[in-house]
Amino acid sequence: MKKRTFLTRLVTTSLVVTGLFSSLTQAAISTDSLQDIKAVQFNSDTVITAGLPSKAEFEKLASAGVEVVINLIPDGNSSGHTDEASLVNNVGMQYEQISVDWQQPTMTDVEHFFDIMDANANKDILVHCAANYRASAFYYLYQIKQGVADSLAYKQQTLAPWGDLTQSLQEYPQWDTLIETVKAKYQH
Repeated sequence: MKKRTFLTRLVTTSLVVTGLFSSLTQAAISTDSLQDIKAVQFNSDTVITAGLPSKAEFEKLASAGVEVVINLIPDGNSSGHTDEASLVNNVGMQYEQISVDWQQPTMTDVEHFFDIMDANANKDILVHCAANYRASAFYYLYQIKQGVADSLAYKQQTLAPWGDLTQSLQEYPQWDTLIETVKAKYQH
């Protein structure tokens, strides 16, 4: 009888522990149906950066496992959806928005982004803007803050939507300044 009680307790404990750990694991985003999203970049199993998804693509994102959408397009910008929060919430995803001014991106914007990413570290995330410039730059900086080893190849890979990176950062010096300022503060 003692043997049976011990085995029952062992099995019960195993099931409880398995249940606890399974709730901590994170499923990878299923990328198959997301290939057509504007300027999409699959950075990891859990983070996508992209340009502005169409209204119909938000449902695909939710079905693919995305749980949080972070929009970096400023409020009222003509390149965004006026009802994006509703579009996202109606398909069961969490919506976050940071109005990042293309001409004057700030350290405050970046640190707000870091806070959102940290608060949702156990979730699958889409970070987007209009063309995946802001989104890829913020994600790159987040990775630097997280201790990812930086290199020119890594920077070019993560910022691939920018095209010729040297030329783009010369054309948009405010972004080069922001990137270097954030790196100086957070790079390990």
